[in-house]
Amino acid sequence: MKPMELVTSGLSCIDNAIGGGIVKGSNVLIIYDSFSIGWNLPFEILKHQISNGFFGVIINYNLPLPRLILRGTSVGLDIEKEGKTGNVVVIDVFGSKYGFRYPRDYVYLIEGFNPETYIPKLEHVYRDIFRRAEGRDVVDLVFSLDGMAFELGEERSIKIIKLLLSNRIINGQHAFSIHLLNRDRVSRRFLSWNIEFSDYVLEFMSKKEDHSIVEQMYVLKSPCYGFEPKVYQYRLNNLSEVRHR
Repeated sequence: MKPMELVTSGLSCIDNAIGGGIVKGSNVLIIYDSFSIGWNLPFEILKHQISNGFFGVIINYNLPLPRLILRGTSVGLDIEKEGKTGNVVVIDVFGSKYGFRYPRDYVYLIEGFNPETYIPKLEHVYRDIFRRAEGRDVVDLVFSLDGMAFELGEERSIKIIKLLLSNRIINGQHAFSIHLLNRDRVSRRFLSWNIEFSDYVLEFMSKKEDHSIVEQMYVLKSPCYGFEPKVYQYRLNNLSEVRHR
């Protein structure tokens, strides 16, 4: 069997927390709640990967594209700039569904959006994306699985995710994939299936106190040898381990 090849997340604190890095070809699930800032970690990781020569793909189920661009801007990822320079593309499922067309070369639509024909149309888009990547490894950011479940239904989304995980075309050049999931918007069953599908699982939980907001990151799952689940205080670009007495 071929030994596991680790890819850095671009953040040493995250690499250390998950057991040394991200296994090439794997997927990372980021779970968060409605008040959490955990959603920004994947955008931060994607920013680092692009700066290191990787090709970024954002699959957008949630927002009109200008608002997605604002999300990236909040962590220093300039989606518009990176798109124009050929380092990132957006598969705009939201725009495809609601007829919102953003006139940029780096934006792909799923024309005639229909859940029944979604997979073959997505395959067609990925063939073009891989040509555009010009041999660079691809990092996928799915924003988000709860948005996908809302647009397609949970049962259909579970089946589609299974098909995507086994799809050789879509997984052909992946360094790794990052999936976001707001647990407040989906059933426990849908959450459980996605934990099962994922190689890494990080869960963020926010807590509002009188004079502060505390964010804890639970590192729950990793395929790296010797990994042990841990809890960390989370701030962007900074982690500190929570030690329980």
